[in-house]
Amino acid sequence: MTHAFTIDVEDWYQGIPIDAKTRCNAERRLDYSCGRLLDLMAQHQVLGTFFILGPVAKEHPGLIRRIVEAGHEVGCHGWSHDLVYEMTPNRFRTETRQAQETIAQISGQQVASYRAAYFSITRRSWWALEVLCELGFGYDSSIFPVRNWRYGIPNFSVDPVHVHTPAGVICEMPLSVRRLWGWQMPVTGGAYFRLYPYWFTRANMHHCDQENKPVIFYLHPWELDPDHPRVVFDWRAFITHYALLGATEPRLKRLMSEFHFGRLCDVAAAIEVKNAMSELPM
Repeated sequence: MTHAFTIDVEDWYQGIPIDAKTRCNAERRLDYSCGRLLDLMAQHQVLGTFFILGPVAKEHPGLIRRIVEAGHEVGCHGWSHDLVYEMTPNRFRTETRQAQETIAQISGQQVASYRAAYFSITRRSWWALEVLCELGFGYDSSIFPVRNWRYGIPNFSVDPVHVHTPAGVICEMPLSVRRLWGWQMPVTGGAYFRLYPYWFTRANMHHCDQENKPVIFYLHPWELDPDHPRVVFDWRAFITHYALLGATEPRLKRLMSEFHFGRLCDVAAAIEVKNAMSELPM
């Protein structure tokens, strides 16, 4: 089974709730952290989908070209990394188009995949799927079928699904969950990959293999950079951001050696070929 390896490409300071001055003066470390991740992926012959922030593409064109030259897919992670459900549709449309066009111009690739900052396409921002269709996106991977203080649609499909909007159809590839002990739990990825003991992640991955369901795994480059600066912000986000960063790299090496990963677009295409996806109206 091929699982989707996805990366939200942002520097350590871009995905945390800090003030503009701190963000502006923050040490830039993305070339190091993302370069380290690209080296690991090359060593294990792993291809993935890199969801890139628009400003990252603008500031690191060489890194974007390296990602493309290695055979990876580039997707869009928006522009400001603000919560989608706190934006207006017009602001979301403008920012997403700007990011999409910037990434496409620098990468030379069509940008057809999208992931919202903080998985923030929820019922409050359900309209965002229509906007993504308007902009020509074919895939989205922003919905987490869990209940979380910052994101989630608990009753959303746990399987990939076609969502019909007034602007067209988009394929939603939800983040992977597993029903266990009466709870809908994330399978792995990001902070969950660091907070879960590795045996639990491995068991969850094998469970998905047995169910013939590809896992949508996700990671941030800064998770391979445990020495990035410490700053103070909302304790809920602080805990998950800094917890067990030193565990990421050794666990990631094990994961890539034990399971097979590929790009989100290829995983989605394989699912569509294998069986017709269920459909969901807007």
